[in-house]
Amino acid sequence: MKYIKEFFRNDHPFIPFKPFGFIHCICISLVIITLIIIYVNRNKISNMKEKTKKRILKTTAIIMLVNMIIYNIAPHLFGYFDYKIHLPFQLCFISGYMFMYGILFEKEWILKLTLFLSFIGPIPAILWPDMPSTIDDFNFWKYFISHHVFICISFFSYFALNYKITKKDILKAFIFANCLILIMMPFNHIFKMNYIYSSEIPHNIVEMYPFIENFPPFLTIEVTGLIIAIVLYQLIRKRNLELEMIEQSNIQKVNNKRTKKVSKSKKN
Repeated sequence: MKYIKEFFRNDHPFIPFKPFGFIHCICISLVIITLIIIYVNRNKISNMKEKTKKRILKTTAIIMLVNMIIYNIAPHLFGYFDYKIHLPFQLCFISGYMFMYGILFEKEWILKLTLFLSFIGPIPAILWPDMPSTIDDFNFWKYFISHHVFICISFFSYFALNYKITKKDILKAFIFANCLILIMMPFNHIFKMNYIYSSEIPHNIVEMYPFIENFPPFLTIEVTGLIIAIVLYQLIRKRNLELEMIEQSNIQKVNNKRTKKVSKSKKN
């Protein structure tokens, strides 16, 4: 029990976290390599059996859900709960819950919304996490599942489920993310919190890039999210064209089969 408690509380960090150190670079590399593999094999993923797709997606969603349940229970169980830190109000957590719901209950419209949020939230957190230690700390694994695994499985789901993303979907994601920020801003101000980093940019990032301190947090979040969304949309636009070509090809095949049937019946 003593070791379990230390694993969650991490009062004595054993393997410290170093920004862009060995473990951090491995985690970043794993995400990049996985995303590349998914993109290169997007058509194979798209043509996988429906049962296989659902099994992969729902199993991962359940793992993410269990991860968040433990994250919410452990601080109370081991006596280190802090409402300024442990409430699930960060963008990654909110979008993660939405993704789990969308996968488990097959709500495509939610997945269209969370595709952008799964990149906008986790990417900055993956690049600039604020953690005392790594594999000896539960928070490291919680962080890995809720960010690294989340972004990869969300990207996988986009190709597996073959849904189209329109400009309206992008606008909805933009409005939703901004509404979350605007809702959290007064709560952050009243209770001296910093969820979704609307009050201030994390200290570990400011230490690395001191000039950021001169920019309003809201503006920094907006610019970061916009850049990520623009890059992601280039892939989406290309995929939409691919889906249209696939649809046209399938329609052509159906028409060809009908034509053959008609010609055979006429001969008979």
